[in-house]
Amino acid sequence: MIAVLRSPAGLVRGFTFLALAIALLLWLAPAEKTLGTGMRSVYLHVGLIWTGIAGFTVAGLLGLLVLWRDDTRLDSWAQTVGWVACGFFAAGFLSSMLASAINWGGVFLAEPRNLSALMVLAVALMVQIWGSWPVWLRLKGLARVALVAIFVWSNLTTPLLLHPQNPIRTSTSVAIQYAFLGIFLLFSATAALFVVALKKDERATG
Repeated sequence: MIAVLRSPAGLVRGFTFLALAIALLLWLAPAEKTLGTGMRSVYLHVGLIWTGIAGFTVAGLLGLLVLWRDDTRLDSWAQTVGWVACGFFAAGFLSSMLASAINWGGVFLAEPRNLSALMVLAVALMVQIWGSWPVWLRLKGLARVALVAIFVWSNLTTPLLLHPQNPIRTSTSVAIQYAFLGIFLLFSATAALFVVALKKDERATG
């Protein structure tokens, strides 16, 4: 299966299948009694942002291994995962503006969660740029672990104004909860496929 996905045609088929599956699930996902069909923009936002957070976490775990083993190959994987995570997190932030415009009637960049997300993205980009420099590997690993710690600290200390605490856990609809989970898993699979494609290209150009 992995060998098939590593071929150019296999990657195209994989991305096409996942894109269609995401679009279908967004279309079939249940509406919410308050937001109505505007809930689809929330599904999109949460799926993307959670995938970015999961990517930062994976890169942080790889960073821990780099701290322990000082391994160039692990650092390379962490760098690739980190870039993909940045892309999904940035897409999640941009989609939050769409969700705000649809459900709140405007985009509020000064909302604390928006400012927190921008701060995390800025730090993540700095970590990625740092990771591309010829620096001692263990310092790169430490930076990736620090990014995860910064995200956790920011999430715990950022006050909530318009942004809900947890729209999935607080929902009384099991269908909505499973829709969120399904979209997150599909976006995560897409992110994993991006990592495979980037590593394939890296080996081809290296």
